[in-house]
Amino acid sequence: MWERVLVWGTVDGAFYALIALGINLQYGVTKILNVAHGQFLLMGSLITAALFYMYGVNPLISIIINGIGLFLLGFLIYSLVFRKIVIEAKSPEELEVRSLLICFGFLFIVSQVMTIISMLNIQLLSLSIRFLRGTISVLGVNLELSRIVATFIALVTSVILYVMLRYTRIGLALRAAAQEPTGAKIVGINISRVHLISFSLSLLLASFAGSLACMINPNLSAGYASQYTFIALTVIVIGGTGSFIGSLVGGFIMGYIIQLVMQFESLLAMPVVYAFLIAMLIIRPKGLFGR
Repeated sequence: MWERVLVWGTVDGAFYALIALGINLQYGVTKILNVAHGQFLLMGSLITAALFYMYGVNPLISIIINGIGLFLLGFLIYSLVFRKIVIEAKSPEELEVRSLLICFGFLFIVSQVMTIISMLNIQLLSLSIRFLRGTISVLGVNLELSRIVATFIALVTSVILYVMLRYTRIGLALRAAAQEPTGAKIVGINISRVHLISFSLSLLLASFAGSLACMINPNLSAGYASQYTFIALTVIVIGGTGSFIGSLVGGFIMGYIIQLVMQFESLLAMPVVYAFLIAMLIIRPKGLFGR
């Protein structure tokens, strides 16, 4: 049992960490809590599944297509919807409330659009993809090659994001805007442009996670969208808002916990996540790595 928890928990943990990094990056910089992140993630899954089933496009190629598409979509959404709200908001609290209501609107819009598309093509009711069907034994647990590849891509993407945030000028600007927005303005950083980049990068990460979800989750459907969002928010609470390392560690903790619970009763997985979230908010609201 423990071998299965370790192996599957690592696969899920890398995936949950990637989702959490997208939300954490967006909220940490812009203070926009995108509760529709899971819906945008499943949009990436829908595109990947559609390209695979209808045109035979390799999911590894779909990741690139998804990334470009959702990055541009993020650019468009922020420019047309959120930029004005960010400028007009008189306080961070007002910005959070107004943007949260808008994100709920996107949640319902994207969900309904995906439902309509799925109904028009029954094949897309399930977004899972049978890709690289071979298996490898890891600690005595048979693991499909597709899940190994997906885990590797999730980890590599996280490392690339860390290097970008740590060692590039864009990363420096993002961190400055997140930690000291007033000081960042004083030294000449264009906060509006940084927010735009942050929002677009968040959807880029969501698109990557969506493509990987097709390979990881054998029962993937549009109904998983909000579940993924809530798990990612719990990961952020565990690790700490704005903490990159916290999102990684929290993702793996959540992956192992969920897999451990599922060894006994799969229906208890999400209730345990809710209970863990409540416990963390009471015991350590700033998270393990929060400041």
